Amino acid sequence: MKQPMPTNAVFITATGTGVGKTVVSSLLIGFLRQQGIKAGYQKWVSTGGEMPEDLLYCLEKNHMGFDRGRLDSLVVYRFLLPASPHLAAEQEGREVDPQKIQQAFARSAGEHEVLVVEGVGGVLVPLRRDLLLADFLAGLRLPVIIVAHSGLGTINHTLLTIAALRQRKIPLLGVVFSDEQEGMAADDPLIADNMRTIADLAGVEVFGRLPRFADYARLQKAFQPAGQAIWRKFRFLTEAQPK
Repeated sequence: MKQPMPTNAVFITATGTGVGKTVVSSLLIGFLRQQGIKAGYQKWVSTGGEMPEDLLYCLEKNHMGFDRGRLDSLVVYRFLLPASPHLAAEQEGREVDPQKIQQAFARSAGEHEVLVVEGVGGVLVPLRRDLLLADFLAGLRLPVIIVAHSGLGTINHTLLTIAALRQRKIPLLGVVFSDEQEGMAADDPLIADNMRTIADLAGVEVFGRLPRFADYARLQKAFQPAGQAIWRKFRFLTEAQPK
């Protein structure tokens, strides 16, 4: 009999590479831990080096120790080439095994009250040539947060990402908007309209806008309203799921 997938996890994706999903993953873990919740981190595939910088960032910022013996559990696949997982794996004569990811995911989810899973690129990246990340996600019971750029071009990218998730009936928590650079005006009418337009057209909850700060403490403070909204929505969604 097939075992049900854990329901105490959330998946952080983005509309592309370098949008801010690592920062949002780290901030969400920190927010949850401040609430006394045992939150953990996992990344299924990392490319661009043996030692994943995303993992180290999230651990360091949340004062969580790094145990190299648990690296395979924290980041299941690690490839040297900074490319899509399918190509990075092929360059090493390897292939992503979705069953291995599922097993590692179930184990890690069992060790935490909430597991924050950071994606790789966007939802339509290939894990291998016959498997898109979104199609793998469709078989799991975990909701998704989209991290989207705040500025020009985000409407198209964000609506396409939402459509890809909904086509596969993947639960969507909502969207966090992330500024592309420091100093973007807080009252920029383009950004305000982007957020409103995506919320209205897609019928999706917008958790807020995250400014770009070099100071992590300022990021934590700015993320508080989004963290509260995400946690409230996450609890509602998971409590409503059949056991």
